[in-house]
Amino acid sequence: MRFAAFTLLATIASAAFSYAAPTSPATNALEARHAGCECHDIQSVIYTATTAITPLVQKLLYIRSDNCTTEVLTPVLAEIKVVLTTTIADVKGLVGYSTTAILTTINGVVLTVADVAGLVCGLLNLIFGAVYVVLKVVASVDAAVIKPLLIEVLKIVAELLHCILCLIDGLLIALLRIVGGVIIQVIVLLEIKSVFYCFYTLY
Repeated sequence: MRFAAFTLLATIASAAFSYAAPTSPATNALEARHAGCECHDIQSVIYTATTAITPLVQKLLYIRSDNCTTEVLTPVLAEIKVVLTTTIADVKGLVGYSTTAILTTINGVVLTVADVAGLVCGLLNLIFGAVYVVLKVVASVDAAVIKPLLIEVLKIVAELLHCILCLIDGLLIALLRIVGGVIIQVIVLLEIKSVFYCFYTLY
């Protein structure tokens, strides 16, 4: 089970970081930023979140049926929630800037909407993949306690997703083309379709 979990998360993490350096043509869009602005572009925000969450997700590789308890999971999930909450604040900090400024990386590369969808999907796969691993090993006797903890995390993920979708027109359409697999499985298993209502066409 642990090898399978490692393989799943390694694949997901690799996919998440593969979107970190898209090769869209650069333009002079950096000029669209406010002079002296220290805010991050959307790529930096998502990449930072992915980098911070990856080692926390890796801790879940060591979760087994005999140690899948609130005492073990709560500290890890709490750290993940802190990262997500910070990321939400970073995304909200981009509100008011032009779409071009938001899409322009620190290297002057202008992301396409598809690029951003890839970044977002990579982060979602990383988090949902970890939740899926936990769901697979949690004992039925503990499920009633563990599942609410996982749902708390995913509700914050849903809030983050909503914030990002509000920033960029057309992002949801691009995201719907690539979201699937473990994300939908977890949403169905935890019965939180209403939380991720934006994916309703995929259920």
